[in-house]
Amino acid sequence: MKTSAIVFPASKFRSNLAKLKVKFAVASAALLLAFSAQSADKNYDNLHKQLTIMNDIMLSSAKATQHSRQSLIRSIESVYLQGQGAIFTIKSNHRGSSHRQFFQTVAPLEPLAPLEPLAALEVLAPVNDGERVIISTDEDLVLDFGEIDFEAQEDELERVIEVFEQQREGAREIRGEQREIAYELRDIDRQRKDIEYQLQRAENKSKKELKAELKKLEVNRNALNKNKIKLEQKVTKLNQQREEQKIAQSEARKEHFSALNNALVETLCLYGNGLREVPSKEYVSFIIKGAGEQQDRGFKDQILVFNKQDINACANSKLTAKKLLAAAERYQF
Repeated sequence: MKTSAIVFPASKFRSNLAKLKVKFAVASAALLLAFSAQSADKNYDNLHKQLTIMNDIMLSSAKATQHSRQSLIRSIESVYLQGQGAIFTIKSNHRGSSHRQFFQTVAPLEPLAPLEPLAALEVLAPVNDGERVIISTDEDLVLDFGEIDFEAQEDELERVIEVFEQQREGAREIRGEQREIAYELRDIDRQRKDIEYQLQRAENKSKKELKAELKKLEVNRNALNKNKIKLEQKVTKLNQQREEQKIAQSEARKEHFSALNNALVETLCLYGNGLREVPSKEYVSFIIKGAGEQQDRGFKDQILVFNKQDINACANSKLTAKKLLAAAERYQF
């Protein structure tokens, strides 16, 4: 039996082999990309579900007290950044934030100088841009309440507006009393100068009457000075009350956000394993709106960044919640 072989030129054989390799590489890459895309979509779907569940857990777990029904969180949103981790943006339910706590502290009157017009009430400082409510008449007072659910907070809104109106009315009364005393004192001084001028040219009979008028003016002046002292005491007391109120509200704000931070960290320790799709080399971050220091007419946001490995360690009882919070990166922005 005879066999025969077909001989191809070596150059043509190498060219065909190279084309086959290219086609195989392209097909392999296409299959790999399709598989990777399918796998990535599946992972992100799972991750989205895990973030949504964690949102609900945080919202229900962050209570003002152990038996309270009210959450420390008004709203929470989450997103995942590949290579970085999960980010939770949290708006507090604090009514003294500003912000945007719900409400900022009622702005105090500036210190009241004796017999000087009172400074106008400062504008309420918002944490973010929001609705503007203009109250009253001659000296418009503008309150910024940020993104507030007015229907849910209707009673609180009415209370704050009432407080503002009461303080404005009290300040208006004090200003009126100050102006009245100042006017009457100036009037007494003017009358005294007129009488003293008349005394220099009056006859003896008239001088007796003029001196009697001077004594009456002096009595009135002394009475006005006593009223002035009482008014100054009232102003001092008002300023002290405002300062005490400011300190108390500041302390309440600190306690609120401290409780919120602790509640969030405890939630991570209890349920952090639920974020299984977040790689251990990435991070879980909290952006707590308005929880930072005051800046201009608002408050900075506080950012807490947790290492996912630390969260896993806390969830497995290898790290305490206190140490997890201490290990977090903190800054304000």
